[in-house]
Amino acid sequence: MTERTTAVAGSPADANSGRSRADSRRASRAAFVGTLLEYYDFSLYASAASVVFASVFFSGSSPLLATLQAVGTFAVGFLVRPVGGVILGSLGDRIGRKRILVFTLVLMGIATLLVGLLPGYDQIGWAAPALLVFLRILQGIGASGEYGGAALVAVEFSPEKKKGLMGSLPGMGAALGGVLGTLSLLTVSSLMSQESFLAWGWRIPFLCSVVILAYGLWLRRSLPETPAFREIEESNAVSKRPLFDVIRQQPRALLTVLVMTIGQTGIGYFYIVFMGTFGTNQLGFGGTEVLVGLIAAQLTNALLIPMFGSLSDRVGRAPVIMFGFLYSAVFAWVGISLLSGVGTPPLLYWVVMAAGNGIGVAAIFGPMGAYVIELFHTQHAYSGLGLGREAGNALGAAFVPVIAVALAFDDTTVYLSLLICVVSLLGFAATVLSRTRSTSPSEQNDNTAPVAV
Repeated sequence: MTERTTAVAGSPADANSGRSRADSRRASRAAFVGTLLEYYDFSLYASAASVVFASVFFSGSSPLLATLQAVGTFAVGFLVRPVGGVILGSLGDRIGRKRILVFTLVLMGIATLLVGLLPGYDQIGWAAPALLVFLRILQGIGASGEYGGAALVAVEFSPEKKKGLMGSLPGMGAALGGVLGTLSLLTVSSLMSQESFLAWGWRIPFLCSVVILAYGLWLRRSLPETPAFREIEESNAVSKRPLFDVIRQQPRALLTVLVMTIGQTGIGYFYIVFMGTFGTNQLGFGGTEVLVGLIAAQLTNALLIPMFGSLSDRVGRAPVIMFGFLYSAVFAWVGISLLSGVGTPPLLYWVVMAAGNGIGVAAIFGPMGAYVIELFHTQHAYSGLGLGREAGNALGAAFVPVIAVALAFDDTTVYLSLLICVVSLLGFAATVLSRTRSTSPSEQNDNTAPVAV
């Protein structure tokens, strides 16, 4: 017995009324720039966790424990994201996409600013890492509603033949935000001594987020509500219990998004979080070499995401995503094995970072914005993304880098390759078994209840 979920009026494929080219451009710009600004904050923390936080906030621990604790605080932001995603996603389905996107930006900006003001372990002892964890939790809640909302805005405003490209823009913004965050740390560290950088210089990029917050808030406040959401509002079809509805009506879509996200984020954060600590501890690189590698990984990813998103408009979303997962599984054995230890040329490290995170993750992430939205009905799309994607984020992005840190202190890279290979094949299997909902005209007048056939 299989489950067929019926489409309803107001789904993204149907909501063409009220859409104009001008609104589509405004929405895509707000989704791209807003996500870029927000993930500058989020990824800045990731870069700092790799090269700064172990010595500033966990200086009382051994090198292994300090590294695990620093990466662990990064993971905490993902562990709270399912809760934030459920709450914010449900609100986004009931009161609209725009209000939630404004809220997430403000919350992220304030938390990031406070990280830049937080005293270190030498000043206030263990209160410093405790407060760091609290601020990371706030960042996680803010990020939990960001990508899903931005992707919904971009896709729900876009023409049918450009949904893959437009849906990739939040992913591109997130990757470029990571580049800006890492580049800001690299710039500051290059302009001062290592002692000054660890003492106070690393705080400058965090404090600069107040400017980013002001601009992002201005941009998103002028964003109109999507035509798809306006249509279900006008037809009184807004769900009163979107989270309950998506669990009851589309459990397969939820499971698909969860497993695909474990694969995508697990691979991505393996490169941009774990590989930073690997470059420092196992390869013996300094902060500059590691930050250049992080920039190479994120910049290549950002440039290729829209290419793969556009390709999915021509050949389909699933084939492109499956290629990304298979590529990542193979490259895990080829690329990581090249990094043999101290004496590895920095250039080789940078190439592995760019090829691993750039090609593989971009092929997955580019089409994924439109693809996961096409799995859900508009009435509970934000809730579906909030629950499925953020639960996958918690499992993939939180646990994979931490597991990798423990495996890295062995004498071989085989277990690291095996870890990424398994995560990649899980994502591939989920994509093969997934299916988008039907939006045929004959189904648009049905109700939203599942039908057993």
